[in-house]
Amino acid sequence: MSSHQAHGSGSATTSATVLDRLSPSGRLLGLDVARGVALFAMMITHIFALSDEASLPTGAAIFAGRASALFAVLAGCSLVLSTRTRLQTSGRLRDAAPGVLIRAAAIVLIGLCLGSISGLLAVILVNYGVMFALALFFLRLRARALFVLAGAWMVLSPVVSMIVRAEFGLEPGYLPMSWFDLATPVSMLTDLFLTGYYPILQWLSYILLGIAVAKIDISRHLMALLVSGLGLFVLGRGASWLLLNVAGGYGALVENSQRLGIDLFAALFTGSYGVTSASSWWWLAIAGPHSGTPFDLLSTAGTALMTIAVCQAAAVLLGRRSWVLGPLSAPGSMPLSVYSAHVIFLEITRAAIVGDPTEGTGTAAEQSTEFAIHALTFVLIPLLWKLFVNVRGPFEAGIAAVIRSASPAPSTAPGSPGSPTPRRPGSGV
Repeated sequence: MSSHQAHGSGSATTSATVLDRLSPSGRLLGLDVARGVALFAMMITHIFALSDEASLPTGAAIFAGRASALFAVLAGCSLVLSTRTRLQTSGRLRDAAPGVLIRAAAIVLIGLCLGSISGLLAVILVNYGVMFALALFFLRLRARALFVLAGAWMVLSPVVSMIVRAEFGLEPGYLPMSWFDLATPVSMLTDLFLTGYYPILQWLSYILLGIAVAKIDISRHLMALLVSGLGLFVLGRGASWLLLNVAGGYGALVENSQRLGIDLFAALFTGSYGVTSASSWWWLAIAGPHSGTPFDLLSTAGTALMTIAVCQAAAVLLGRRSWVLGPLSAPGSMPLSVYSAHVIFLEITRAAIVGDPTEGTGTAAEQSTEFAIHALTFVLIPLLWKLFVNVRGPFEAGIAAVIRSASPAPSTAPGSPGSPTPRRPGSGV
């Protein structure tokens, strides 16, 4: 073989390796892209001010509540994809349970560490870990039942929360979960399920929706997901508008908020602290970010479904050229690692860039500089890591190794009942 041929063969091999890592065959790359969108949208809400000096919402407020909801729905999708092989192999939930519980425990531990470090964010990971463990009870349900259950959960769980919080006089809280919370377990559980920034009682509906989405053939139902998402968004925002502006809810909330000193404008446009006040049933009529109302849950679930449909459609249309989506799909394929690194890095950049971090997010120029640093960092490092180190992020690879060691895959003879259908490399998450 000539040196020219050898050189050409080596270049072709290198190109194939790059394609396999950035556009792996058989993987739902659109979900990685959607996770990337969620990660960078969350960074926007973490770095940019959500309201200006006149208390009007900024462009960043568009992503408030929606980014984290998308992240939660995608977490439900990942739960199904990461357990599919084990469930197909044996058909027994108990074979998948150890892996799920190990992953949940790891996420909780990482979340407690980040919560102890971060003074800027309400870290969501402890809530995610608990929801992963709870989701085990729903993994065997069919997609149709899960879609119905998720919708019912979105409508009813805020009502249950309102009743319980009103009965016991519970107020919203914004403190991130940390190791110190273990000293007060009752208060910790109350914040996790009812009063925290990501109340599990309501947020479990996003996980259920994600499990349902992953149970269908996403690429074949893109239009259905898009239309359903649009319908949920219109229903959530439209019904809220009617209740507030036609049925008289806005006037009642103005009186209630003035009497109790609640910032109604912030609740409507920039964000509550996870749940609304329990002082009036009219608070359940709003659809503001992180308000935990039925209309907030429905509308943000709708934007999540639409985003997933658009991202997967882009991946399908690009085919083997979907490597161009690498700036989003690479960080999206290692969301736990990127999110954790961002939380820590934010503590460094905020102190270095913003003159007085205690006064807020800084000037517009400081916010733009900080976001540019985070965006470039968390595009370049995941790309380089994926190309030259591992297709999984460091946390993802570590957790997967622990699961393989502690919970070996059940063996089933080929062709026997319960034997899995052969799958192409890269189809797992």
